[in-house]
Amino acid sequence: VQAARDLKSDYGGIYRAWISLFMVISGGADWRDLYKPLLASSPLYGPLFIFYVFVMHFGVLNVVVGTFVATATEIASKDREALVKYEIRQMEGYTARIKTFFHEADVDNSGTLTWEEFSDHLNNRKVKAYFQALDLDVSQAHLLFELLDADGSDQVTIDEFLDGCMRLKGNAKSIDLNMLIFMIRKCNDNMIAFLDKAEARLQRVEDNIGMSPSMEPEKEKKRSPSGELY
Repeated sequence: VQAARDLKSDYGGIYRAWISLFMVISGGADWRDLYKPLLASSPLYGPLFIFYVFVMHFGVLNVVVGTFVATATEIASKDREALVKYEIRQMEGYTARIKTFFHEADVDNSGTLTWEEFSDHLNNRKVKAYFQALDLDVSQAHLLFELLDADGSDQVTIDEFLDGCMRLKGNAKSIDLNMLIFMIRKCNDNMIAFLDKAEARLQRVEDNIGMSPSMEPEKEKKRSPSGELY
């Protein structure tokens, strides 16, 4: 009697049967509680019910979850591709603006920028503002030019100009750090040159007084408490 009541309560109509079967696969009800009324009504319904649970859990639901995961992965991949394309377009636009600045500053069309050309071009307020818009700080123009002049030839080629601007692109902290590195390298080069000159002069002094590098000063003789020299 109780089994018949449970069967009517859980499967008494298409809507109730549909709800019960959905609760089985979605965790809304314990499938064993919904299995007992079917098994009591007919032994055939038990295996069919277990087969339904098996197929839905290990087949259909896994396929649905896999489809959602694949779709999400595809969307994320497209987002990455869109981001890469956007960055490439930004980089190409930035490079084109840098080249435009270089060609406008190169008044003699020599393919290189001198300090005079660079400084004169930056004296224009619009040009200076344009250069600032490229995320480059021109508050210390001469140091900036020296940073761009990678080979120290007092002339900046378009490759040096482009590479330097790409390296220095950013806020003031970026360019200040690069200026600091440049000044430290310059001080180091000056120190090495000074030490080389000092060593050369010291060598000339030693040669003038007849000292040989292999000669060592004679050790000072000391007198023992007994009066002997050792």
